[in-house]
This record gives sequence, C-alpha cells and structure tokens, in this order.
Amino acid sequence: MPFDVSIQNDLKKLRRELSALETKVAPQATVRTLNRVAESAKVASAKHIAPKMNSRQAAVKRRIETRKATFKTLWATLVARDRALQLIEFVIGSKKPTQQPGGKRGLVKAKVYGKTRTLSHAFIAPRKSGDSKATVYMRKSKKRKPLKLLYGPGIMQLFKQKENDAIMQKTVRERFVKEFTRNLTFYIHRFKRR
Repeated sequence: MPFDVSIQNDLKKLRRELSALETKVAPQATVRTLNRVAESAKVASAKHIAPKMNSRQAAVKRRIETRKATFKTLWATLVARDRALQLIEFVIGSKKPTQQPGGKRGLVKAKVYGKTRTLSHAFIAPRKSGDSKATVYMRKSKKRKPLKLLYGPGIMQLFKQKENDAIMQKTVRERFVKEFTRNLTFYIHRFKRR
C-alpha cells in the first residue's frame, strides 16, 4: 500500500520566510553593520590623530562627519571637515576663564604638534555670557571689543595620511564580520518574534 506525504505547504512557508530574510532582515543588518563599523573607524582615526596634534579625541571626532548608510545607499562614508580646531583644545593647564591676558593663572600656553607656544595677549573667556564652555580670545584693538577667536590646526592633513587610512581599513576588516553576524542574529530573532 503506497504512503504519500505532501510537503508543499511547508515549502511555501519556507520560501516566504527565506524571501523575508532576503528582502528585510539582510538589508537591515547590513545598514546597521555599515554604520556601526564606520563609527568604529572614526574612533580609531581620532585615537590616532589626537595625540599627534596634542588635542583631545572628542574634538577630533567632532571634525569627522559620518555619512550613514541607508537602504538605498549601502555604504557609509567618513568625511573630515576642513575647519580648524579651536585653540582651547590645545591649551596646557587650566582652561578656566582668565578674562584678561596674564590673569591669575598666568599667560595662556598651547601645545600643538609637540611645540609649546606662549600667547602673551590671549585670554580664556566663556563663549557666551553664563556659558560653562570657554575658549581662547585675543582683542583686535586696545578697546574691550571686538574679540578674535583663536584657532589651532585642522585635522585634514593627518586624516588624509596613508597611516591613518591603514588604521581605518584595519578596523573595518576586524569589525565587519563580527558586527554583521551580531546584527543578523538580532534581526532574525526580531523577525521570529512577529
């Protein structure tokens, strides 16, 4: 006596699930992975650049823009801004406001690319009245105002160097597979819960 088993229904369900994985889960995991790996490369770049110019990593990171991946554009881009960093990022010692050249804390000293400079006419003051963040100014004349905001170097030159590029590429290679596996697992579990 013949015994037939139909598995057509299960195959249809499997096809639907595989199609959903391909059209929904894989792209979501890819976009999330690209954006997270781009952020990791940005951090690695800032770690490399900041000590070379005697700046803080946070200031360098603010000058690197992440153009995020989307479903339409499956790539993320890191772009260094050409704007110079404010000189306060390079000040040695206290960064509290002095309000006048010399002040109680002495002259403003800044260290850039390993060289220390003393700025005899510079002073540290808040950006706006009552603001907790301060920056370095110099008066344009003997009058109280106008003030000139002082800047240090930008990160563009160091960002473009082959050494920095190699560090970012290495970070991408190391992080991509781990991050993609983690994100794919996350989205598959989320898809199954529906």
